[in-house]
Amino acid sequence: MKAGKTLWNQRIKTRVLVFGILMSIIPMVFISLTTFNTVRYKFKDSIREQNIQKTMVIATKLQVSITNIVESLANLTDVNSTVLIKGKDKEQEGILNIVLRQEPYLEDIKILDKNLNILVQVSRREVITDGIVSNADYVGPETMPEHYSVSDVFFSKDRRPQFFITLGIRDTQTREHLGYLQAKADLKLMINQYIDTRIGHKGYVFFVDEEGSLIGHTDFSRVLSQKDIRKNPAVSSFLTGEEPPNEYTGDQGGKVIGSFARVDKPNWGVFIEQPVIEAYEPIYELARNLGGVLFLTIAVVTILSIVFGLKLVQPIEDLETQVKKIKVTGDLQADISYSSQDEIGRLAYSFKQLMAMLDKKNQNIKAEKELLRTVVDGIGAGMVLLNGQKQIIWWNPTFAEWFGETNYFNLSCEDIVQSEEDFDCSFLQSGRVNPFVFDGERKYLRQLHYQIPSENSEGAVYLVILEDVTQQVEMESRVIETDKMATLGLLASGIAHEINNPLAIVSAYSEDLLDCLNEEPNKVDIDEIKESLRITSEQIVRCKQITDGLLQFSRKRQHSFSMMDIGAVSSQVIKLLEYKAKQKFITLKRKLNPGLYIAGNENEWQQVVLNILSNALDASPTNSQVEIESCRIDGSIYFIVKDNGQGIPQNQLKSVFNPFFTTKPVGQGTGLGLFVSYGIIQRMNGRLIIESTEGKGTTVSITLPAYKGG
Repeated sequence: MKAGKTLWNQRIKTRVLVFGILMSIIPMVFISLTTFNTVRYKFKDSIREQNIQKTMVIATKLQVSITNIVESLANLTDVNSTVLIKGKDKEQEGILNIVLRQEPYLEDIKILDKNLNILVQVSRREVITDGIVSNADYVGPETMPEHYSVSDVFFSKDRRPQFFITLGIRDTQTREHLGYLQAKADLKLMINQYIDTRIGHKGYVFFVDEEGSLIGHTDFSRVLSQKDIRKNPAVSSFLTGEEPPNEYTGDQGGKVIGSFARVDKPNWGVFIEQPVIEAYEPIYELARNLGGVLFLTIAVVTILSIVFGLKLVQPIEDLETQVKKIKVTGDLQADISYSSQDEIGRLAYSFKQLMAMLDKKNQNIKAEKELLRTVVDGIGAGMVLLNGQKQIIWWNPTFAEWFGETNYFNLSCEDIVQSEEDFDCSFLQSGRVNPFVFDGERKYLRQLHYQIPSENSEGAVYLVILEDVTQQVEMESRVIETDKMATLGLLASGIAHEINNPLAIVSAYSEDLLDCLNEEPNKVDIDEIKESLRITSEQIVRCKQITDGLLQFSRKRQHSFSMMDIGAVSSQVIKLLEYKAKQKFITLKRKLNPGLYIAGNENEWQQVVLNILSNALDASPTNSQVEIESCRIDGSIYFIVKDNGQGIPQNQLKSVFNPFFTTKPVGQGTGLGLFVSYGIIQRMNGRLIIESTEGKGTTVSITLPAYKGG
């Protein structure tokens, strides 16, 4: 994303507008849905409760109708029991006709004796002939009630559902059983007054008997077809005595809301079913109205949110425009106008204060930058900044003065910094001194490097400082040479004695050979002469080795670094000190492992070994030993010298590296040995540690980085 460009979805204006719109939509939608769901659940419960009430009312009315018929017939049998059984036909028919006129739901009525023979029968529609009624017209003796019974529903010839009500006739005085009064009721006529009960536009009422057979329906054709409706969930619940489900699939295939109520006697069921779509139409209408109101409300609130959001964000955009203008011009003293005293006005005022502060700090930074430039240019050290690929991305004037005025940008340090030795651009040896020749003049530069935190705009990773230490190196050289000469002076007498022994042997054999030649030249033994010359030659070689070692050690120091075998170089120095050790009967126990390579100046390392071994021999008593060992552990090489001498007091141990400090008697030490050795080891990136216990001896440990040599 380019600077100054902001994606539309990240702008404050967009977020304010989206927030305002969402905060206008979400609460309204939540409130509307909550209200709608609450009303819907209550409305559903209300519809179900109404349908349950209607079924109970119909069931109660049907029960009352049957009960009224039974009571009317019971009153008839109680008052006219004797006449009904023993009276004349005209009297009996008159009483029965009166009952038919009073009870509109009865089709016919008849009187039976104990043997179920019809005594009298009166019908509303049929012509009655004398004779025994068929089995379909009465209830068998095994089911005759003592009081009354209601038969199963059956269908007449014209497919009208009917049922019998049978009552026993007893003598009013003796309560003797005289016969039966049996009435046939028209169920269709009885329930017609209930099937028109209003249940919406598409709801309907139907009746089933105790076995689940359809005996009445708003659509009477369904009764005539005698369709099996026992699988209807409501009918199934009625037959099993369970509560019906709230909603289920009706016989006509659609979802319906159903309820039922029982008629106690007979055990019939009254059912009401209403299509869900019709029952919930008021809910849907409410949803449509609520949606319209919600949409209108959201539209109004959204418009208000947009207007308010634009008005809120406009001052921020004005402030942004002014800040961009200041950014382009770079004028931190420009004025930011603001008119309101609200948070945005205070923000603009804060911006104004911030710019004034930034302007002041900018001036301070410029002054500090100029001061830093003056310091860097006049510090007398060359400085370069390198990126991660060790390429130069900045240099100071001193560096350019040393290596020539040119463009070093994106050049590697190996291409520019070329000394008489290999310059370490791998930065493994920070503090290493390298010799350079500038305009015919030799200079010594100390290389220092520092890693820079990566959070900088220039991409700098390393800072390399080349410090001119020519005077320091020359001073150190003079100090080292002085220490070397002093050490050689102390060794001179021992070395002279070491050379005198082979010279005395050479002199003796030479004189003996001359005497033999002068006295008896004709009797000279050639083998004897050869043996004398061989011994003389060996002693001369011995003197040459001593003088070669002394000359090699005393030659002028070179400042170059090279790879060297620490054991081989150290052995040359140890040979110089063997005579001194013999004089004090001290054993030099050496354990120098071959193939241990270090990087340094061979002459300097020999001086370190000479200084440390000389101190060990001076401190060791007669008939003792000095242990010299070199080994490699992990990536480091250890050179250890251990003696059993008098040791160094603890209060003097911390001063042993100070120049001109010595624990030896006057005339036996210069106090520069350990001081010079410590400096040499530091230049070799090593460590020199002295551990001493007074009266028990001293251990000097030198740790140096290991290299592969060959």
